Amino acid sequence: MRNHWLKPALLLALGLNISSAFAATDHQHMGDIQPWKVGGQIYTNGSLFEADFGDFYRGNYVTQAPGFDADTAKGAFGAGNWLRFQGLGALKFWDGSIWSNTVPNGEYIEIEDAIGNTTTFTASGVSNPIGVIDQLDAEGDLHSHLDMTIKTASNDKGGSIGAYWIMMQIFETAPGSLVHVSTASAPFAIIFNRGLDHEAFETAVSAVPVPSAVWLFGSALIGLLSAGRRRRTMALRA
Repeated sequence: MRNHWLKPALLLALGLNISSAFAATDHQHMGDIQPWKVGGQIYTNGSLFEADFGDFYRGNYVTQAPGFDADTAKGAFGAGNWLRFQGLGALKFWDGSIWSNTVPNGEYIEIEDAIGNTTTFTASGVSNPIGVIDQLDAEGDLHSHLDMTIKTASNDKGGSIGAYWIMMQIFETAPGSLVHVSTASAPFAIIFNRGLDHEAFETAVSAVPVPSAVWLFGSALIGLLSAGRRRRTMALRA
């Protein structure tokens, strides 16, 4: 069950290019997204999580998995704060050979948050991208599941057979606020199966590319090391 609170104003200006996301070498086949906080930084237990719109409990087009289960053994959040998600980028579709932003029948994915607001992922972007996962308890803990639904352009539950990919990150705020009280998690992917057999779905998961952020970080690190060497050389010459 989810708690409900006063509806906050949700505003976001997002300018993030995440066309290359996370490698399938670090992901969770089953189980919940498990965030924790250490030193003001939020971490998660993987960079790619799998979900299935064929869940028996929720039907063919709705799932509540993965859920969100705070790992307080590694680091608790602030008691009474809100844990939020932020949708990033745009919906991608696996057609059996490539990932792209072209969906066969106008499909989109909706996530209903803990206070009844809806975040929508389409092939062109994310609307209402910030949602509430749940309120943290007195120990800075939570375990919550949100409804995630795939729909067609006609706004009916349904979706073409294939895999669907969305990106998000997690952050923490005071109740009803959008001001971060800790550093947000790194972005992570959720890959949804819609009607593929296990082998075909795992092929789609394996085709998720290595994040460009890794290469950007490597380039920045090389630049910093080079700059440091230049400064040391100049100091020695002086």
